[in-house]
Amino acid sequence: MKSSIERISLQFDLSDKDIPDIIFNSIPPADVKIGKPSVIIKASSSGGAFVQMAIQFAHDVHEIGILVLAQWLYECFVKSGKKKGRINNEKIVFNKRTICRLIKQELKNQIAREKQRRDDKNRPPKKRP
Repeated sequence: MKSSIERISLQFDLSDKDIPDIIFNSIPPADVKIGKPSVIIKASSSGGAFVQMAIQFAHDVHEIGILVLAQWLYECFVKSGKKKGRINNEKIVFNKRTICRLIKQELKNQIAREKQRRDDKNRPPKKRP
């Protein structure tokens, strides 16, 4: 079974800043690495402040890595005592199904961003008149 290492970023509202701390202080499953949470201030129209953390995990064709990661995150959310919150600018109810969907969506967005970066890099520069 072939697996690859994937990395996702999760952004939490500052009102939920205890959740990234719980995740960071929990023991992750095998093949999961977590980055230290950091406060980010976005200066854009959708701006605001949030807590961001990176999670790296082994992902295989059978999506077992996603399921293991979702189960672990769900257990962390249960420890927080919260039933819902905002992650990556999306309101979600904390259950395994929505967490799996969130992880898959983040992976899909990441693939699209990487493709766009490659396309931009390979595009010839615009000529100025």
